[in-house]
Amino acid sequence: MKKIIILLAFAGVLQACDDGDLIVTNFLFDENNKLAYCQNNSSTVAFSINTSPDESIFFKFNDANFTPTITDLAEQLTQSYPINSSNILTYRAFSQSINASYFCNSVPPGNNTITQEYEADNGGSVEFVTQAILTEDSDGDGIPDHEEGKSSNQDTDGDGIPDYLDMDDDNDNVSTSIEISLIGQPLNSSNLPDTDEDGIPNYLDEDDDNDGILTRNEDLNAESNDDVILNPIDDDSNNNGIPNYLDNADQGELILNLYKDNTILRRFKTVVTAKNFTFKNLKANESISIEELILGSFEESASVTTEINPD
Repeated sequence: MKKIIILLAFAGVLQACDDGDLIVTNFLFDENNKLAYCQNNSSTVAFSINTSPDESIFFKFNDANFTPTITDLAEQLTQSYPINSSNILTYRAFSQSINASYFCNSVPPGNNTITQEYEADNGGSVEFVTQAILTEDSDGDGIPDHEEGKSSNQDTDGDGIPDYLDMDDDNDNVSTSIEISLIGQPLNSSNLPDTDEDGIPNYLDEDDDNDGILTRNEDLNAESNDDVILNPIDDDSNNNGIPNYLDNADQGELILNLYKDNTILRRFKTVVTAKNFTFKNLKANESISIEELILGSFEESASVTTEINPD
């Protein structure tokens, strides 16, 4: 299945050599240009299209599984592809306008509508550098990063995931966003729910009612189905409307050394740069040596899941 993702492009000014003479060639791609990519069963093509003049620059590379996102909690990823006969960087100018289908169906060979064409010789590379875009609340749990100790990489539950990227900061299987939104509970000095009034807000307290039973072990019906369902919220043994994990009158316990996976929505920015290559004009005797050309950048969102392993 083919897919198209919209990207934002930057400008490049290139120095070229033709018979020893230094010339400057401007490829008119800047931040107002949209760069996109399409995928098929064998390759990916990243491209940008301009009008007035009608032109494009595109990189067709042998990776049908390319993805511009980071699948773990790392903040940067570099994917590099050598420029060669399988990974081709091309610039074309046209006598008429083109659209995305020109590339997304299949990149056609040269034809009469092409007025100028440069193709990169073997050598050099194209790099896709993906960076996670951090916000004031990177995990979206309702607690700002600075309050979750981002500067010190605070990790309250010791699960290897810093609090500012952790949806459940105390690993009690009740998400932080739920624990800070409880109504009718005592509040600590920071006006956050603190059921047992021990000064530790529920979202950082692994025993919210201070009954000596960990919150995650007050999930008595977790194993009632074929699949274990981790949800302490729906257990109320004495039917008083207060879940066991907030009611120290309920003393039932089911030892569970299991934790919900940590899934957060992250946004990524990828900058695409071609480095140390030579563009050859296929319609004239001209070669352009280029140290670095930023082809563009784009942003994409993705859910990132990290499995929490038992102690």
